Amino acid sequence: MLEPFGTEVEISFELPPGESQQVDVWFVPKSRQPVTASGWLGQMVVSPSLLEVFRNPIGEDDLFSCLEKLCKVRGELKRAANREKRKIPAADRPYLWLMVPTASKATIRGCHAEPKMGWPDGFLFFGEMLRIGLVLIHRLPVVPETLFLRLLGRDSVQRQAVSELLQLQDQPLKSFIFDKIIKYQIMLKNSPTLSQEDQEIMVNIEPIYEAWVYEKQQEGREEGREEADRANIMGLLVAKFGSIDPELEAVIPKLIHLDPTARARLVITLSRQALLESLSVESLSVDALE
Repeated sequence: MLEPFGTEVEISFELPPGESQQVDVWFVPKSRQPVTASGWLGQMVVSPSLLEVFRNPIGEDDLFSCLEKLCKVRGELKRAANREKRKIPAADRPYLWLMVPTASKATIRGCHAEPKMGWPDGFLFFGEMLRIGLVLIHRLPVVPETLFLRLLGRDSVQRQAVSELLQLQDQPLKSFIFDKIIKYQIMLKNSPTLSQEDQEIMVNIEPIYEAWVYEKQQEGREEGREEADRANIMGLLVAKFGSIDPELEAVIPKLIHLDPTARARLVITLSRQALLESLSVESLSVDALE
């Protein structure tokens, strides 16, 4: 979802050499302006970000593991800056985002995670210096601005988000997300073994896959009709004029968009020159040619 807006997007980003840990997603934005097209997700990643996504409530061990990853990434960036004799601007210090379906009151209380003015319900933040945000996906308001985050949820939350995505007006970001989801679904369908979690995801995103299959079927039918029309027109032109030169070839696309009866009448009744002149009119209508 973030790939169009970043200079660096890595899935399962490996920490410095010799480390066995990986970050789910490491993202470096192209600019420090929020990506409004992706809603609150775009607001989250105005700085370089580590994104950790959990399918279950986060536990203490998970939390400390993510804190360790943040420290290692910050350390590596600091060492690189020292080698280059430069300082890291505050805006370029990495932010850690923990995206979880829910979290217990004890976890929230133990982390001193608090809401922040200007952010919707479901967003909690640790101390300002730590640069850590906790996103409780199942507590996010059901509004378009949280759609791409709720796609990462579970059960009814994820199903609701999929339904909203299907109804979303066509836009480049929707097409991009569709493409990623469909590739993931195809990968799941071809996997010999699936975890219970993968099976749940596959069921939830199946409507998007079905919509894509239907669209491709319709495109195939349309392409088939156009090819049949082209073959029919070429047959008419050869029968009338003996061959198809470049000028006649150029009017075939216009003939394709005419009613079959009208196109046949034009080719049969008009001379070559009259046909070319008639089809050279930019605003072509059947009524004008009758």
